[in-house]
Amino acid sequence: MTEVLQLINVVIFFFLGGIHVYWVLGGSWGIKFAIPSTEEGRPVLKPRKVGTLVVAIGLVVAALLNLNVLVFGHGVYFVIGLLFGLRVIGDFKYVGLGKKVKNTIFAQKDATVFIPLCLYLSLSHLFLFFW
Repeated sequence: MTEVLQLINVVIFFFLGGIHVYWVLGGSWGIKFAIPSTEEGRPVLKPRKVGTLVVAIGLVVAALLNLNVLVFGHGVYFVIGLLFGLRVIGDFKYVGLGKKVKNTIFAQKDATVFIPLCLYLSLSHLFLFFW
């Protein structure tokens, strides 16, 4: 069971890491869905390439941790689960279950794709920690 969860996590993390590398290299597909915006359509943040690259590296590291290629101790599963759990809760304005701005393209994708994905990643990593 744990191996299946880890394999699913690896696929997700490599996919997400690849998307972030694509954005670093100048790609634009999916950006309008990935950046929170105000109700007027203005982006809430303007990610820089270096920040996007750091996120990509973090996602690849998470994939390697699930592959047991990198080993930082069993507690790393708890940390990953906690981080994605916090993402599910959100910032109480633009992101997560507590968001107030709900009528943007990002908010719709957040509710239908990002929150469920982050909830899965949180729960799967907490399971791997406690198992």
